Amino acid sequence: MKKCYNSLKHSNGFTLIELVAIVGIISILLIVSFEGLFRTKENLDLNRTAHQLEAILKNCQAKAMYTGSYYKINFQPPINRYVIYCDYEVERTVWLDNTNLHYTNFDHNQVGFNKRGVPSMGGTITLKTKHGKTLYVIMTPVTARTRISKTPPANW
Repeated sequence: MKKCYNSLKHSNGFTLIELVAIVGIISILLIVSFEGLFRTKENLDLNRTAHQLEAILKNCQAKAMYTGSYYKINFQPPINRYVIYCDYEVERTVWLDNTNLHYTNFDHNQVGFNKRGVPSMGGTITLKTKHGKTLYVIMTPVTARTRISKTPPANW
């Protein structure tokens, strides 16, 4: 006598093809999500660096006015850092980690603030990520008013 089996057999597990397909789909989703996370972190680092640099410019101006000292910031794009001087002595050196100090249009890559807080000139600092996203920290001459922009200033 022949035994009849129901069309719904008891399954002992997944086939190898099913497992490979699921692992492949999960791998693709993880790669895409990690790439998005890295880009998001990179953009956050760029924004943080731009805001810190804007604050440094304002802080140096304020310190120059209140202490009666000469402050200078020397930008060094090739080695990705800037140095803050107070009366020609190094006060602080800041290395940029995940953001590239790409370019400045300050004379000799430096800006100074006299004892009344007036900057030596206005200018722009260009910051970039590894993937090319750019932010500009723009400082006006005379008043040293600063802003962050996604587009370069009109006089470029």
